[in-house]
Amino acid sequence: MRSVPPATAAALAAEPARSKPLVARAALATADRERGPQAKFDCGARAWRRTVVVYITLRAFPNSPSLAERVDFVGRFADGYRVWEVVH
Repeated sequence: MRSVPPATAAALAAEPARSKPLVARAALATADRERGPQAKFDCGARAWRRTVVVYITLRAFPNSPSLAERVDFVGRFADGYRVWEVVH
């Protein structure tokens, strides 16, 4: 679980500050039943084991639930953690 804090920091850094991002939850893709299987399908088993699924609420859009929800796949690369796919 040591990878979750730096992954959530990378996901927040990828969002514009004006959208007022807030991490709702984060989990290793291997343990996330909601989006974990999609991460495995999209990137393969090796990268899936190093991916964190980060669920973000964009508080600047309170009247639009669809716009206010973001799901990022964040992976560990040689130079640190990066968002490799914005799922929703």
